[in-house]
Amino acid sequence: MKLRSLALSGLFACLAAAAAAAERPNIVLILADDLGYGDLHCFGAQDVQTPNLDRLAAEGLRLTSCYAGHPNCSPSRTALMTGRTPTRVGVRNWIPEDSTMHLRQSEITVARLLKQAGYATCHSGKWHLNGAFNKPTQPQPKDHGFDHWFSTQNNAAPSHKNPSNFVRNGQAAGPQEGYSAHVVVDEALRWLKSGRDAAKPFFLYVCFHEPHEPIAADEKYARLYPSDDPRFSAHHGNITQMDDAAGRLLRGLDEMKLRENTLVVFTSDNGPEATWPWQGSSGSWRGYYFTHMEGSLRAPFIIRWPNRIPAGRVSNEIVHEVDTYNTFARIAGAQVPKDRPIDGVDQTDFLLGKSDKSNREG
Repeated sequence: MKLRSLALSGLFACLAAAAAAAERPNIVLILADDLGYGDLHCFGAQDVQTPNLDRLAAEGLRLTSCYAGHPNCSPSRTALMTGRTPTRVGVRNWIPEDSTMHLRQSEITVARLLKQAGYATCHSGKWHLNGAFNKPTQPQPKDHGFDHWFSTQNNAAPSHKNPSNFVRNGQAAGPQEGYSAHVVVDEALRWLKSGRDAAKPFFLYVCFHEPHEPIAADEKYARLYPSDDPRFSAHHGNITQMDDAAGRLLRGLDEMKLRENTLVVFTSDNGPEATWPWQGSSGSWRGYYFTHMEGSLRAPFIIRWPNRIPAGRVSNEIVHEVDTYNTFARIAGAQVPKDRPIDGVDQTDFLLGKSDKSNREG
């Protein structure tokens, strides 16, 4: 009788754990590269078409005072992954190929945090958190918590068209056919459909190369922006190309019946490029990336979680991209490390509409 009681107790504990896991949402974090605050139609752009991200904003919460972790790429991504300001972590500038600078193995990324909490994890797209990419001398995406990775060290090369520098789980993937944004989403969808453990919730980190130069846009997007200067058409078309790929990913979630229990975040790593002849827009803010002005740090931020985050809401409360670390941890039932300073704050109650105030101002 006692053995039966213990067996039933164990069964109920397993069922309770399974039920708790089922309630935890999947998390999709989509990151654009050098997309300015004013480069999306839903953030004020009048000359760029971004219908899919506009729809995502209408279905969720649009934050108009979100700040990136740094004015350029690698430090900003470091902050996003670790919940810590990049100076704490030792990543102080963008990381050239073969640089000794890298995200240390001792850092606990959000991917590792969620994996330890029972999530399946995938990275698809730009990595840019080490110089010795796909080499044994520095940690790779798998060492930072990603079960599956399809990544580039920095930019898609030779450009967004037919990139040839992707690595899949440590093996060179060879030349890819198509444009980078769609290549990245193709891999993410393959993993969602057949590469993950479907019994687990998942964390999917999708990092577009667009609209970072060297830009290449499919003609069907470029011709939406007729101009005497083809560089203008390519730049604006590149943003619409990224938007279209994001739309394919969102439709894929719908088709797999994953929409209702999936939290989706879209943001950018820093302000827009200033050296490309037709640079992006900082909206009404001064500055571009690599500066310390508002336009280099203020990032578009959209978050959707159906039936949990009120749809169509817009807030000017101040949040920071490092806050995703603590917020994802709470939502996923993961424990934020106690042995190091964490600069992010939990914004769950604010995002769910339980509070009108950001934790950064409370």
